[in-house]
Amino acid sequence: MKIAIIGAGNVGASIASLLLSKQMCDNIALIDINSNLAKAKAIDLSQMAIALSQSAKVVGGDDYKLLENFDIVIITAGVARKDGQSRSELAKINANIVVDASKKIAKFAPNSTIIVVTNPLDIMVYVAYKSSGFNKSKIIGMAGELDSARLKFSLQNYLGKDMKDSKSCVIGMHNDSMICLSSENLNSNEFENIKSQTINGGALIVKLMNTSAFYAPAAGVINICQALIYGNSKPLSCSVLDDNLVAFSRLVKLDKNGVKELLELNLEQKDREILDKSIDEFIININNLNLNGF
Repeated sequence: MKIAIIGAGNVGASIASLLLSKQMCDNIALIDINSNLAKAKAIDLSQMAIALSQSAKVVGGDDYKLLENFDIVIITAGVARKDGQSRSELAKINANIVVDASKKIAKFAPNSTIIVVTNPLDIMVYVAYKSSGFNKSKIIGMAGELDSARLKFSLQNYLGKDMKDSKSCVIGMHNDSMICLSSENLNSNEFENIKSQTINGGALIVKLMNTSAFYAPAAGVINICQALIYGNSKPLSCSVLDDNLVAFSRLVKLDKNGVKELLELNLEQKDREILDKSIDEFIININNLNLNGF
């Protein structure tokens, strides 16, 4: 199994470290606009592999030819949202990055599955789909797994019990309109408090250390990679494209070919209305991007 990561920052390097520690692949490629950064981290990770008595090969650089014939390509490259910057402004900047990466993935790894981590996540899933020309089943966005982990973390702190096997999850768009579905018995005030903590989970980390999270997002990517490599009967929350080419997180089943099954959405009316509004905004944002100009 060969897995490439575009973007050698905190998220990309954390993903590579987990891939090695879990012995999930034989080859890892780190690609970054900063060639020396990618090369240095590849050396560090290679030495990590030796320390763990593993034989996985790790390479790094700025040449996309490194990912030739790779099985999975993960896009983490992009700029973080700045204070006062709108989501539409961020989308235009990161769309350029994802367009370029997706076209090169299609050139060098045409049979791969693409996992998107770059924000605004759902929009970037669509951008990767349009730019790569891949079947929509081969484009998967990592957000729902991260948001679901944050939901379970908030529930765990509040209820004081282990939530690792909880069926609580988050679906919908990876923004303030995300939909929290809790399997716990909470009253409305408790639920709204937990939901607020979940929505603001990423902002809290940024406030505390002046950069965005990377360990939990990397773990979310690993969940997706495991399902793609080994098959997994457990549903995951992933941002995928529906038949109308709208991307948002929903419960899906994955296999080696990508998205195997979209599970039925059984939403309450209020959540359905939230999702419908989010979809309308998604369509507006996609139209504003004018991808034909890229």
